[in-house]
Amino acid sequence: MAIEFDREVVKLDQVVGEELSQYLMEGELNVPDDKPDIARILDISGTVYATGKEVIQDKVMVEGVVRYNMLYIAEGDTPTVTSVETEEGFTHYIEMDGVKPRMMAAIELDIEHIDYEVVNRRKISLKTVLNLSCQVTQSLQLEAVKDFEEGVNVQTLREKIKLAVSGGEGVGQTILRDDFEIADDMPSVVEVLRKNAWARITEAKAADNKVIVHGEIDMQIVYSSGEEQEPIQVLEENVPFSHFVEIPGAYQGMESKADVTIQEFDVSIRPDINQENRILAVEMMISLDARVYEVNDYEIVIDAYSPGKLLDLKKKAIHIQRVVDEHQVQTTVRESLTLPDNIPTASNILYVEAKPVITDYAIEGEQVIIEGILPISMLYQAEDQGVWIAGFKSELPFSQTVDVAGIKEDMDCDCKLALVHVAHTLLAPDEVEVKVTVAAKVSVSEVFEKELLLGVEEVEGDVDEQSGIFIYFVQPGDSLWSVAKRYNATIDSLLKYNDIENQDMLEPGSKLIIYKKLDTSIA
Repeated sequence: MAIEFDREVVKLDQVVGEELSQYLMEGELNVPDDKPDIARILDISGTVYATGKEVIQDKVMVEGVVRYNMLYIAEGDTPTVTSVETEEGFTHYIEMDGVKPRMMAAIELDIEHIDYEVVNRRKISLKTVLNLSCQVTQSLQLEAVKDFEEGVNVQTLREKIKLAVSGGEGVGQTILRDDFEIADDMPSVVEVLRKNAWARITEAKAADNKVIVHGEIDMQIVYSSGEEQEPIQVLEENVPFSHFVEIPGAYQGMESKADVTIQEFDVSIRPDINQENRILAVEMMISLDARVYEVNDYEIVIDAYSPGKLLDLKKKAIHIQRVVDEHQVQTTVRESLTLPDNIPTASNILYVEAKPVITDYAIEGEQVIIEGILPISMLYQAEDQGVWIAGFKSELPFSQTVDVAGIKEDMDCDCKLALVHVAHTLLAPDEVEVKVTVAAKVSVSEVFEKELLLGVEEVEGDVDEQSGIFIYFVQPGDSLWSVAKRYNATIDSLLKYNDIENQDMLEPGSKLIIYKKLDTSIA
C-alpha cells in the first residue's frame, strides 16, 4: 500500500574511487646537431605535467609530458658548461574498478626519480619513475523523501547536512611575458642553462560564467657567464598573474577550486642599451584547471517507521566527502654534506637545487606527521683545476608535523610540499652546509556513508503490539530514536513519561519507562 509523501531533489558529488599508481617511463635524450659532444654529465633534472585525462570503463587514461634538462661539460680545448632540453610524451592507464565514462577525474603527477646511462657522447638513455594519484567523482541527482502527508503516522529521523555538487569545470590558458635585467653586480649572460618555475594559486573566485584566478610564479634561471671565477649564475624572480577560466553556468557565490600548470617556459637573451647581454626575456604559457561547486543545505530523512504498521523502506547509501581542516606550515632543513673521497673537493659552490618529495605520512593523535626526502643537486668549482666544475647529488631525510584539530586515523589526508628557499655555505673543501625551507600544506577530509530515504510503502504483516508499561535500561550507543523504534513507540511518548535532560545523549545504565497503548496514536 502506498504512503503519500513529498519528494525533494538532492544533488551531490560522490567519491567513486581513489588510487595511487607508478609508471616507469623509458626514453632517450639525444644531443642536437648544434650542440657539442658530451665530455661529462653534471646533472639531469625533469618536470612533468598532464596534457589530458579521460575516464573510461574501470580505468582512467592520463596523457602527459616529461621535460628533461641536462647540464654537461662540453668536449673541446676550452671546457664549457652547456645544456640540452628535450621532452617526451606518455600515456598511462590507472586501474579503478567501478569508474565509468563522463565521471570526473582529478590527477596529480610527480617525478620520484630519474636514472640515466651514457650510451655514447651524443645519446643518453633515461628511466623515469612517475607517481600518479587520481580521484574520481560522480555527480548524482536523487529524489528523496522530504516529508509525509498530513495525517500519516510515520516517525522520521532527520539529519542536517551540507552537500557539494559540481557546477562545471573548464580549462584556460594564458601567456606571460616579462623582461628581467641582470643586476649590476652580476656578469652578463652567455647561455641560459636551466630554468625552473613553481606556480601557486593565491585566490580563485567564481563570477558569472567564469572563475577568476590570481597567483604567483617563482622563477629560477641558471645561466653561464663565460667567466672563469663565476662561470654559473642564478637569477631569481617572482611574477604575479591573473586570468580567468570560462565555465558556463558559473555564478558569483559558488565555491571554486583551481590548479595551475606551467606548460611552456622559454627564456631568450637580449642586449641592453650598451649592447651587452644583460636582459632575459621570459615567455611562459600556463594552463589553469578550474571547477565550481554548489554547496546546498539539506535536512534529509535517513530512517522511518510507523507504530502499528510494517514499512518497506527504499534507501540508497551515499558517500559524502567533507573537508575537516586545512593547514600550512614551513620547516627548515639544515644539514652539512660531506663530499665523498672519490670526487674532487670544492673551492666555490655555484648552484644548489632541491626538490621536496613525500615518502610517507601518518596520522597520530591530532597531528599529521610527514616523512620526506630532499634530493639535492649541487654544482661547484673544483680545487682540482683539471676537473674545473663537478656535480654532487645527495638526499636529505626530513620530517614535518602539522597540527590538525579534529583529525582521526581513518580520515583521508592530502599532503603537498613546495620549495620556498635554498641557501648554501662552503664550510670546508669537502663540506657544504645546505639550508632548505619547505612549505607543507595538509588538507584533511573524511568520506562517510549516509542512507538516504527514497521511498516508503506499507506492507502486509503482523506487528508485535503488546500493550503495557515496559522498563528499559539504556545500553551504550542507544539513542531516543533507536529505543523508540525498537519498542515501536514514539519519541514523544518517551519524553512524556521520562525526565530526560539531554535528548541527544542517553546515559548508559539509566532507566526509561516505555508506555504503550493498544491503539497506535502518537502520545
